[in-house]
Amino acid sequence: MFLTRLINRPLSIGKSNLRLYSTKYIRNEQIYIHKINDYSYNYSFSPKPESIPIGHSQESQSITPTNFIPNSKFIDLLQNTISKNAHNDFTFLMEAGVNANTFMPIYDLREIPKYARIPEMENIFGYIQVDANGRMVPDTYEPNNLYRICNGTAGLTKLSDHLYEKVQQECEK
Repeated sequence: MFLTRLINRPLSIGKSNLRLYSTKYIRNEQIYIHKINDYSYNYSFSPKPESIPIGHSQESQSITPTNFIPNSKFIDLLQNTISKNAHNDFTFLMEAGVNANTFMPIYDLREIPKYARIPEMENIFGYIQVDANGRMVPDTYEPNNLYRICNGTAGLTKLSDHLYEKVQQECEK
């Protein structure tokens, strides 16, 4: 059973202070759960309820591919943000050094592959070209249409710290 944790944070409105409660998805500390109503929840990379959600579900604790509906606007935002920022991500810069002259996968961190292994296809955001010197080439990222925001074994997407920061900023615009 998946548990959630409440995050208490103040919100100032005029002269009064209100308290809002955001819930975090226990399987992934990057994700916030925002209750829409008694039967629906948005999942987001932002504590701000008005941000672009990853998707939604009628479940607040147990997310599966069958009960989670991804937000197509978020998927476009995610792929665009990865395309613009993956080549500057330290997580993947290190891997590029040993993947010269290839198209290297940029993958989800919910299930990190073992050393020298390729991640499962549903966990690969896309591929980026690596030059002969082991450097990622900007503007060569190609999205993987088989990527799944929610998979059956590890739940919702998890990003590197760098991509998380960039995606969160974009979701809050």
